[in-house]
Amino acid sequence: MLRVVKSSSLRNKTRLKLLLVLAVATCPVIGFAASGGFAEFERKLATFDPGGRYLTKPIERRVPGLSMSGSYYLWADSLVSGKEDIGFRDRDFKSPQQQNIFELELNYRFSPGVELTSINHFFYDLAYDIDSADGLYADKIDKAYRKYNDFKRMARELYFSYRTPKLDLVLGKQQIAWGKMDGQFIDVINAMDLRESVQLEASDYELRRLPMWMANVTYYFPDVSLNVLWIPDFEANVNPVYGTPWASPLLPPGDAMASTNEALLSDRTNFAGDRLLQTERPDWTRFSDHQFAVRIDVANGAMTWGLVYYYAFERDPVQNIVGRFSDASGDHLIIRPEHERLHHFGITSDYAWVMSDVPWVGTLPIVFRAEALYTQDAHFTDFVGQAIARTGGNAAGVSKHDTIRGALAFEFALPSNVTGIFQPSFYYTRNWRRGLGAGFGGAVGDRWNFVPVIFVERPVRATRDRLKFSVTLSPYISGPDRGYQGGKSKFVASYEFSQYIKGSVIYTDYSGGNNDDLFGQYHHYDNLGIELQYEF
Repeated sequence: MLRVVKSSSLRNKTRLKLLLVLAVATCPVIGFAASGGFAEFERKLATFDPGGRYLTKPIERRVPGLSMSGSYYLWADSLVSGKEDIGFRDRDFKSPQQQNIFELELNYRFSPGVELTSINHFFYDLAYDIDSADGLYADKIDKAYRKYNDFKRMARELYFSYRTPKLDLVLGKQQIAWGKMDGQFIDVINAMDLRESVQLEASDYELRRLPMWMANVTYYFPDVSLNVLWIPDFEANVNPVYGTPWASPLLPPGDAMASTNEALLSDRTNFAGDRLLQTERPDWTRFSDHQFAVRIDVANGAMTWGLVYYYAFERDPVQNIVGRFSDASGDHLIIRPEHERLHHFGITSDYAWVMSDVPWVGTLPIVFRAEALYTQDAHFTDFVGQAIARTGGNAAGVSKHDTIRGALAFEFALPSNVTGIFQPSFYYTRNWRRGLGAGFGGAVGDRWNFVPVIFVERPVRATRDRLKFSVTLSPYISGPDRGYQGGKSKFVASYEFSQYIKGSVIYTDYSGGNNDDLFGQYHHYDNLGIELQYEF
């Protein structure tokens, strides 16, 4: 395998890029403030709220009991490296995303504690239009990669809620956020829109979860809460398929062939020429296909802890071999993709305390968090078994393994409003062996993965903490075979222009690892992004 190593000069160039990004992001703000014109600009911007002034507030005045709010998000990224092909991908595009998301939330209050909530999304990704790239064609098969054009995606959440001091009852289409970590550990109730692959951030989960129809009941005892979910609905993950910006460069065939292969794009065949039958999905009309979850949380002073159980389906279909056939190109398999059952068992804990007389710091508030999930009989694609079946042997091509993933997080409130987080994360596959693909909750490409995430954020006091700088480092280490699979570094300069508008400049760097490693395969996908958020 080819080892990707960045020279010291290349690392210096990366640092220079970062400095330029931060300089470009902050100099106009600081310079404008120094000139005295920023105060007048701030006063005008503080009241700039056309959505509230002309949309939500006039309607609220006319409809008693109705409250409305909305948001507009612009996520625009641009690759900083060239447009050369990477692996099997025709990377002739410059922008991996130009996403515009408009969200409108309506809440109608029938009486105290009784509400109807509707959250609606309107989405359009200009990346499929502005580049006219041969490597971007996923919208030909599924238009949802380019825009939301059906009720299912546009009507994001729709639920009725009844709340009392002892009982919460929520019925309808909704998302459940059980986890608090960078990464998903016990946050497994909803499937995810994973079109951004390794670029996806924990801060985006709120918009990337796929809501489901369910009954969500929580009862509060003294110091104990019990949450029960009944989920007749099912959603599969949305993955970065052929023709998306973040499709893996390791997946054959090349885009020139894939883009014209309708059977491949429609999941009737795969790159090896195997025949894929229609995916077997859970059916909400069968009670046996419903999903169930329960969570209990206990508060004990500064410490809380909880237990989680989720009887669910695999979010990605399992490739079960059910036969084989031969044609002019050779021997092939007949595969029936199915969403199989899983049992998830989880634990969570939070503890807050304050350390005194810490050298150079003084008083140090600390929050400790822990989350872990044990998944029974997760299904892994077994490439060794597939090879045996391809030559006429008796093999299913699928292997079951228990998986464990967990994380500890230490959050520190440092002087000057600096926030620091250290989160070591761990993924493990029991009875792992070479030749396994990916499986829910398990390590990627190895028996275990270790990801020590480091996050630091510092505000600039001269801007009344509106300007903030942050860095997130995510090295990916695994064993016993691969070692370092590369790392992801994210640098952010953000500014709160007003209570309504926030902007960010983001530089994301992928470095290290081999060309077939998790992060290593994306070492030419370094990108510079701009995010704009307007809430009204």
